[in-house]
Amino acid sequence: MTTQRFDPLPARDQQAVIAQVINGFLAGDPIWSIAKATNMSSWEVMGVLSTRIAERGENQRFKALQHRCSVAAEVLYQNGERIWQLLDAGLVLWAVARTVESTVVGVRSGWIAEAAAGPYCGKAYAEVVRAVTGLDPGRREPVFSVLDAASERLRELRLHVDVSYPPAAGVVATENAIADELDALFCQLEIATDASIGHRTPWAGHGRVLDFGKGLPLRPGLKAVSGGSILDGELRAIRLALGAAKYAYTGVLDGRCAVTVSSDNLTAVRMLNDGGLHHGQSTSACREEVQRIQTLAAHANIQFGWVKGHSDHKLNVLADRLAVMARRHKEAGLPADDTLRMAAGIVEQGHLDLAA
Repeated sequence: MTTQRFDPLPARDQQAVIAQVINGFLAGDPIWSIAKATNMSSWEVMGVLSTRIAERGENQRFKALQHRCSVAAEVLYQNGERIWQLLDAGLVLWAVARTVESTVVGVRSGWIAEAAAGPYCGKAYAEVVRAVTGLDPGRREPVFSVLDAASERLRELRLHVDVSYPPAAGVVATENAIADELDALFCQLEIATDASIGHRTPWAGHGRVLDFGKGLPLRPGLKAVSGGSILDGELRAIRLALGAAKYAYTGVLDGRCAVTVSSDNLTAVRMLNDGGLHHGQSTSACREEVQRIQTLAAHANIQFGWVKGHSDHKLNVLADRLAVMARRHKEAGLPADDTLRMAAGIVEQGHLDLAA
């Protein structure tokens, strides 16, 4: 760096230069009119001016901080919503980002099934600590968390946790990392559906199984409704499954996920693949279901396929058992909690069979 030296001005010249500078800087500014009307000296005007500049700078800093906090708060809210969705999906996802001021210098992320995470998600927290150590080997930097409960657990694991507002850049980076993990996890989905109609009661049972693969837990569903033909029921089971899939991951129906829907009802599959053309067994209720399914799948990457019922297609077998259970339990008036508990047992055994 180079510097230059200037000879000092005489006092009278200093005042003249200051007056010229103030006059030029404040030309057209109301403060200059006020200063002249009140006979303020150049030094007094400079004092007012410096205060105004400081206030302007503070205001700009406040606006920048407010914007930064609002961005981080919005992402934190989205993070909170996503966290609840992930817990409902039986998953624990984590992401760690290291930032230097507003720059992200490193990101790590991962996931683990909630059932495999151990008590209090201990294995997931162990992965987080390893990621933090990998990004900051000396653990010199403070750690921020979007969850208060996570902050306590990280303290117990001897990390230096800062409870102040997390850096916006880090919050955005971890949110993006979680989104990327989700896209990779839920890039493929196989759905099996079935329906069961009683001969002596009006109840129709519907069963579905969602399988995202990669060792993720199967997502079952069952429901019993009154009325309708077997074709109505088969189409309704497909619609209910697509709705459940969208709830599990929003990317299922916007083209980010390759979806295959399997049904053992050939007529239902043909109606969906033929654009809802009328078939001999179709009714207005069936055509309405087809239209609702097509609306759900308008932007999806989806294929409807037929599988032989009661054969060796394991997901179809599970869906059939769930549909029959839904109908029979409704006919018997059994409590919903008992039905769900037994359905979970069926799917857990089916998951073990698939893994074998």
